[in-house]
Amino acid sequence: MDKIISTIMNAESSVMYFCGAGKDRTGVVSAVILKKLGYSDPVIIDDYMETKDNLMAFLTAYVKEHPEVDINIIIPDEENIKKVLQALSREEQYGAQSN
Repeated sequence: MDKIISTIMNAESSVMYFCGAGKDRTGVVSAVILKKLGYSDPVIIDDYMETKDNLMAFLTAYVKEHPEVDINIIIPDEENIKKVLQALSREEQYGAQSN
């Protein structure tokens, strides 16, 4: 993850990154970058949850074509990004204590 974040944040030009649903790999990478840029947790959570609004039609259509998939697993969940942010906060605190 450190290499991904460093590559994106230190790129000499624009960077595009994405995944199918935008909630797991892309959502976490985006949350980490926004956190490093100083954005507050509520702003990061709102940004993450916009993915749900923006992709709901796509995800619903996907589930129609793949009825074995539980839509509740593939839609962005606010509690998940909160857990990511809590982990980042613990990492920041731990890193600060070890310096």
